[in-house]
Formats: sequence, C-alpha cells, structure tokens
Amino acid sequence: MNELLELSIDDKTFRVANRESERREFKNLFDKENLWKYAKTIVSFANRDGGIIFFGIKDKPRELIGIVGDKPDELVFANFLKEYFEPEISFDLDTKKYCGKTLLYILVPPSSSKPIICKKKKIQQFKEKGKQDKELLREGAIYYRYSSASEEIKYPELKKILDEGVQKVFHSLVDNITLINKVGYDKVAILDAKELSGNDMTTSVYVTTETAKNINWIRKGRFVESDDDGNKAFYVTREIEIRHGVEVEKPVDPGKTHTLTKTALTKEVSSSNSYINAVLWKNGLLDNSRYHLSGTHGKNHWHKFTVSAKDKILSEYPKNMPRREEKIKEAFDEYNQSKKITIK
Repeated sequence: MNELLELSIDDKTFRVANRESERREFKNLFDKENLWKYAKTIVSFANRDGGIIFFGIKDKPRELIGIVGDKPDELVFANFLKEYFEPEISFDLDTKKYCGKTLLYILVPPSSSKPIICKKKKIQQFKEKGKQDKELLREGAIYYRYSSASEEIKYPELKKILDEGVQKVFHSLVDNITLINKVGYDKVAILDAKELSGNDMTTSVYVTTETAKNINWIRKGRFVESDDDGNKAFYVTREIEIRHGVEVEKPVDPGKTHTLTKTALTKEVSSSNSYINAVLWKNGLLDNSRYHLSGTHGKNHWHKFTVSAKDKILSEYPKNMPRREEKIKEAFDEYNQSKKITIK
C-alpha cells in the first residue's frame, strides 16, 4: 500500500504527473460538509483493491497546492463510517510533505470482509420551497471503484466478490479440518484468535464435553448446552502455547483483568444507571467474557468489566459526540423493544 503514497511532482512548477485512477483520487481541499462523499470513496476503495485520497492537489491543471490548518479528527471519520457502513473499515489518515507543501491523505487497504454495505440512508434536506431532498447515501448500496469514479457496484463485480468470499470460507474450512486431523479430533480446542488482539489478551476456548474430560487446565465447573443454562465461565489456569503463532500468556486470576464494577463503568462512560444495560446490550458486551464476567456471591449478583469494555463504549458513543444522549436513548428504546419480542 505504501507505493500509493509516491507522487511524481515537478519541484519548480508543482505540476503532478500522476492521474486519478481506480486506486487514487485528488481533492483540492478538505471540506467537513463532504464527509459523506469521502466516505463513499473510502468504501469503494475497500470493496476493490484499496486506494488513497489526497487533499491539497487542484485539478486542471493538476498542481500541488497543499493544505493549511490541523488535520481532521480521525475519530470523526471512524464514527461516520461505523454509523453508515458495515462491516468495519480500516484506514489511515495522516499528512505528508511533498516539495515543501503538506498534503492530507486517507490510505485505505482492501477489506478482508467484502462487501461493505451502506446500512442506512443519508438525506440532504433543502429548506427552499419546491426543491426536492437529495439522497447522498442509499441504504443497501455497495460502492465500488470504477476507473476514477466511485459508483454502485455492477453485477459482474458483485458476483466476483461473492464467489471469492465462498472460496475463502471453503479454503479456511479445509485448512482447519487438516489441523484437526493432525492434532486429533478428540484433542482439539477452538479459540477466537481475533480476541487475542485485545489489551487483556484473553479469549474464549471452546471444547466438546468429551474432550474437556481429558484436560486439566479448566477449573471445576459445569459444562452447559446453551448460553442460557447455568454458569458459562471456565478459566484457563495455565499458559497456552499457540504453535501456529505466538505464545500467549493467559491470566490465572480473571479478577485482575475485569477491574470495573458496573457502577464504575457507568461513571467512566458518562452514562446513567437507567441506560447502561441498553448500552451494554447494544454493543454486545454482556455475552463476551473479553469484556464482562458475572456471578453470585451469597444472594448478591455481581458484574465486572474490563477497561476494553469502557473503550468500546466510548468509541461508539464518544463524550463529545453530537446528539449523544439522543443516540443512547435510541439504544435504550431498541433494548426495550427486543425484550418485548423475546417475551412473545
């Protein structure tokens, strides 16, 4: 991806020899009102082979003019993309000097979870009488990079993405079956490797009941058939070596990793006692031991959370987020509605 940062610029005239393409786009300046337009380009890059947007290059002729002022907040971009698109998109927002002038750029790698889809529409409303509102982002749209334009995907490219996704799943299954056969089907445990990238370096380990009878690194407890039946937490009591990766140190005392009570967490994320359960539910934190553990002590029921739980909530609902209370109230309403549906 770093080759996309290379530009051919005449240091006397500041003329840029590079052209816009399926992996490169130039903008004269950065305008926060056009955040939706930049997001559309970011997504189109991610749905193809990756790409880069440069700010500070004017068109006709293509000339380096640079930008002034501070670079925009990367968190604003991240929150906008999370609000309108799924799955999550990776990108780097930074500045770089060319011929003494500063350019802002957004570097986007190809997504590993294609296609990225617009999950809700964005409308530009006009106050002028008789002027029709404009749809900026369409719910359900998949944006894709064609030549030097970002458009909704066409059938051949969508079919290619879907076929590649099926092949990826197939090859992954074959690789895992090969490993299971090598280790022995009665000796295998499965873990969520992605969770190991977290700050507390903990993850869930899944084993069959028969396999569990033959291992000695699980504390005494009762295995259950579903998440709703009985206690779910079993803790690793020694280090586990991952032979096809790095050695990962597992905590022997979960209490050291889940340091926040629900009251402390509520205070840290500037929420209220009325809304905290909805916020936890909305972010999927209650059913993930990486973020949350619960149990009973006598007649009292306790909940403990990791710092990662706090960070995840604040990434979804930053304290300076516009209409933050309104967004949390929406989560609260969804939470209550989901409980009604469950009861039926």
